[in-house]
Amino acid sequence: MNIRERLYNPLQQAGLVLVALLLAFSVTGCSSKVQTVQFKINSEPEGSHVVLNVSGPELPNSAEWIYLGHTPIRGVRQISEDKVAEANKVTLKVMHAGYYDQTREWDGESFWNEAVERGVIFWTPELIPHPNN
Repeated sequence: MNIRERLYNPLQQAGLVLVALLLAFSVTGCSSKVQTVQFKINSEPEGSHVVLNVSGPELPNSAEWIYLGHTPIRGVRQISEDKVAEANKVTLKVMHAGYYDQTREWDGESFWNEAVERGVIFWTPELIPHPNN
């Protein structure tokens, strides 16, 4: 039997379609839903560095900080719902030379609630200068 006969055999075609569907479902079934989260972060003084961390015992990169940029920040970030659902803590940190760092923390559920209900993660910290500066 040559290749053409194998491809046109109805039973083999049905088998190939079934295999293709199973592969497609397994790939999409394993992927997590990604949500777009809008950030509006200001600071006093402007030009401060902003980083984001999502940490939890089941997350492989929980020590990793994601750099969002300098304030003022107006932007969006794609974040996995599964990653945040497994998170013990979601942390934003604002840093500026000569000032104390400021952090804001949520658990995974409260982070999603704020992002969805308000439509934005909004924060305006006023950094406190170091006494020796």
